[in-house]
Amino acid sequence: MSYLILAVLVLILAATVAVLVLLYLKLKRSHFLLLMALLVLIPVGTFKIKQRAHHLSFVPDALQVDSISYREEDAWGFGPGGNEAGIIVYALPAEVAAEIERRGMAFFEQLPANENQQERRWRGRYEAWFETPVSETRYWKRRADRGLEIRDYICHYGFCIEIDDRVVEQTEAIINTPGSYYAYGRIGLIVVSPARKVVVYLYNG
Repeated sequence: MSYLILAVLVLILAATVAVLVLLYLKLKRSHFLLLMALLVLIPVGTFKIKQRAHHLSFVPDALQVDSISYREEDAWGFGPGGNEAGIIVYALPAEVAAEIERRGMAFFEQLPANENQQERRWRGRYEAWFETPVSETRYWKRRADRGLEIRDYICHYGFCIEIDDRVVEQTEAIINTPGSYYAYGRIGLIVVSPARKVVVYLYNG
C-alpha cells in the first residue's frame, strides 16, 4: 500500500511539473510570475487565516477578542506521543474590560455559550472561574517570595520555549495579584486581566 501511495504522489508531482513547464512556455513571463506568486500566496494566506481563527478559538466569544498581541509556541512530535508548549496574549477590548470591572465574577459565572462550540470541541469552554491570585496545584508550586512562575507551568513536561521577559513579567504580575480572573480548560489556563486589558492563554501538553 505504501508503494502505491508513493507512486501516486510521484505521478502528481510529475503532472504538476509538466503543467508548470507548459504554462511557462505558453504564458508571458509577467503572467507566469504572477501565477506563481498566487500559487504561493493563496495557500500561505489561507493557512494564516485558519491559524488565527484557531488561536482565537481558545478565548470565549463573550470576551470579544479579535487580535493577538504576542504568541510563542512550539511542538515536539505528533499525535498522542507529542508534546507542546505555548503562550498567547490577546488584547481585551476596553468596553469588555469595563464591564468585567463593573460586574466582577458575575460576568464569568453568566458567560453565554459559544455559538460554534461543537466545531471548536473543547477550545474556548471553561467550566469554573476563579479570582486571582492563581492557586497552587499539585504540579505548580509557588516559589519563595516570587509566587507562581509561568515557566514552571509551560515547561512542566520538560519542553520549553523562549518567552519575552516583558511578557513573563506582566503575566506573573497578573497571576500573582488580585483583580483578574482565571479558569482551567481541558488543555491550558486562561487568565483575564481587565485592569491591563489583556487575556493570556498558557498551555502545556
